[in-house]
Amino acid sequence: MPQVLGWIYFSMIPVIVRVQQLDHSYLYQYVRFYTMRGSLFFLALIGIATFGYLFNDFCDVESDAAAGKPNRLAVFKAPTRMILVGIAFLAGGGAWVALNLQSYILQLSMQLANLLFIGQLLALITYSMKPFRVKGRAESGVIFDAFYGHLNPVLMTICVFGLSATEGLWGYSFEVLLILVCSIKGVRNILLHQVEDRKKDESAGLNTAVIKYGPWRIINFINDILFPAEVLFLVCLTLVMSVRFPPCFIPLITFAIISYLKMSGWKLGYVDRRLLEFKFTYFMNDYYEEWLPAFMLIILSVYAHQFVFLLILHLILFPKFIIKLVKDFKKIRENFKIEEDY
Repeated sequence: MPQVLGWIYFSMIPVIVRVQQLDHSYLYQYVRFYTMRGSLFFLALIGIATFGYLFNDFCDVESDAAAGKPNRLAVFKAPTRMILVGIAFLAGGGAWVALNLQSYILQLSMQLANLLFIGQLLALITYSMKPFRVKGRAESGVIFDAFYGHLNPVLMTICVFGLSATEGLWGYSFEVLLILVCSIKGVRNILLHQVEDRKKDESAGLNTAVIKYGPWRIINFINDILFPAEVLFLVCLTLVMSVRFPPCFIPLITFAIISYLKMSGWKLGYVDRRLLEFKFTYFMNDYYEEWLPAFMLIILSVYAHQFVFLLILHLILFPKFIIKLVKDFKKIRENFKIEEDY
């Protein structure tokens, strides 16, 4: 969810900048409008994500019991399970309906967002429910998980907030690169999750990509192909974003410098490859989930000071960015305690 918030904040920057250039007196109205829009959209995503999580547990009660995996719905009887899944579905669907009622602008974008929302529901259902149960199929399971868990929520975000309506070379470049980055991130995350759960998945009778190809082949695939491609496309995406909004390159550069110092990057060339296998697996998630939303809000607050309250609220609700940043600086300080570390 924090990553989606980051793209919500970025989507609001072009609108706020344009309003300031046209008529500054309308700025407060747009701040209020997009705050309400973002709240409804976020509630819809939370509701549907909760539905997907509960529906997956609903379909996996028996297989999870056989594999010894925890299942939050297992303690309830079947009617109660159905009620809980239904409540989550109605909550997410209700927020989405309210969002449509508020959307008297960007109609074309909202129509596309509605199709993506339906696609999200279908993906969540077919991922877990028999006879489809895509989660038990190697390649299809990875694609579906990356789609509904990482790519599609971001696509819905840029549609709801109008970035998908941006035409020209900048708009097409932004959309293509964003799709590539989110897709690779999604594939990387589900493969790593499957590596961690491979024994339980095998006991549950699932034929995941890790079970099919083996964990070390998957780890090598992530390190040798996915990670370099993800970094390359993210840099390209950041450059495209910075063409119109130059401050957007600041968070990525700052993140890279701090990460390099924290990991003692000058020493990595002397470390055995085996020790580096898992060093960068979840490395980029910190940028998407903590750095991106926080810095997009900072940039948004610079353009419109009315968003400072939202920045403060975000840091209170998601304090991991500040907590990890403090730990990173402590680690950097430890790395430079002795002369040999320079």
